Amino acid sequence: MTTTPRFHAFAGARRCLSALALAATPALLGTALPAGASAPAERVTCTTEPRSRWMSEAQVKRLFGVDKYVLVKFKVSRANCYEFYAVGREGGVVEAYYHPITGRLMKENRVGTEPRPGP
Repeated sequence: MTTTPRFHAFAGARRCLSALALAATPALLGTALPAGASAPAERVTCTTEPRSRWMSEAQVKRLFGVDKYVLVKFKVSRANCYEFYAVGREGGVVEAYYHPITGRLMKENRVGTEPRPGP
């Protein structure tokens, strides 16, 4: 019995864009700083409120527009922000921090020509 692997048209592009994002990450984060560190002036602190008051991950992903990107990484930062690292369809890399209670964009870095998608 042979099985035919399912071909997913977006899978190859996703792997390619993920590799691009990983290669571009040092440029996005700055090469003079240790891995994962931000300069003091660039640090973002969002909240000290308990997570029971935070909006859901699904809600903040909709605010970010995750469907318009290849999401490379989504996490909660040390400063209690929702943090996104993504690659746009045009190849631009995005790092964005959202307040977990208000949903407000706290900080955003873009590398490349990717325009900010509309709502």
